[in-house]
Amino acid sequence: MYPKIKFVWTISLLVSLVMFLGACSASNQSSTNAGVGTPNQANAKNTESANNNPAATSALAAPVTIQHLKGEMTLKSVPKKIVVLDVQYADQMLALGFKPAGSVIAETDNGLPPYLGDKMGNIPLLGTYLEPNLEGIIAIEPDLIIATDYHNKIYDNLVKIAPTIILQRTEDWQTVLLKFGQILNKPQEAQDMVTGYKQKISDLKAALAPKMKGQTVALIRPRDKMIRLQTTSHRTSQILYDDLGLTPPQMAINAKDTSTMISLEVLPELAADHMFLLQDDTNLELTTKFQDTSIWKNLKAVKDKHVYAENTAQWIGYYGPIAIKLIVDQIADALK
Repeated sequence: MYPKIKFVWTISLLVSLVMFLGACSASNQSSTNAGVGTPNQANAKNTESANNNPAATSALAAPVTIQHLKGEMTLKSVPKKIVVLDVQYADQMLALGFKPAGSVIAETDNGLPPYLGDKMGNIPLLGTYLEPNLEGIIAIEPDLIIATDYHNKIYDNLVKIAPTIILQRTEDWQTVLLKFGQILNKPQEAQDMVTGYKQKISDLKAALAPKMKGQTVALIRPRDKMIRLQTTSHRTSQILYDDLGLTPPQMAINAKDTSTMISLEVLPELAADHMFLLQDDTNLELTTKFQDTSIWKNLKAVKDKHVYAENTAQWIGYYGPIAIKLIVDQIADALK
């Protein structure tokens, strides 16, 4: 459905596009030797917004400079058409009232995330996170592309299409949200969301503390005939352990690796009082097989009915404020 684009053909097409756009395109792509974007990179095109964002035509009160992995970019106005190469950035935009002009799909869901419902509308789908469709991106004529460090290998191609911001994929979602607040001229709204999250977490932490005292909580995912235990270093685990102050099993404490693989036979040694079980179509058969064993049935968390099945992609694939709020709500429903 999303064929690979041969390198030579892609470069030829990009060169043709650049020649067609002429001096305007060249101006948009001017940069310093350090890869730092000039103010001209962020000037919005005088075309109608493809994603019908009413605020997208607004000029910023003052230029804002966005720090990213390739240097910095200065924006004078809100970009009209933003393409995102990670679905978590679509979540960030939608939370602030904007819709991307194009997005890659979520491979685990084989499309756009179900939790976003119809918020994305009929925007162009641009391949997958692992294989973005460059031809599709070119057709949109975006004002800005937002990608992750995974896309470093195609960065030179991306900047020939439009100014490109590269963010670390595992960067804290709150930090990323504040950056989107700058890009979309919604700095106060972004800050309010961060503040609201912290208050929500504080309230839930206080509510859970009496009940969860002395109880351990694990986050597991059956995979590859084993069980992936997400450690204290994992981004979603940090909601459980850092934000909510829940206690991890000793086996899950790891400051270096975000996960470790354990066998079903070792699972009793985890000795978790509560387990969040991540599952989806890719591991449903394996999960069912594990659940039919005497080892699983004799786990303390299973006997106490303290195993909570959650969607894999939503818990470990989407890190925007909309998804994070849903995760926190699901934790609350399970443990309160």
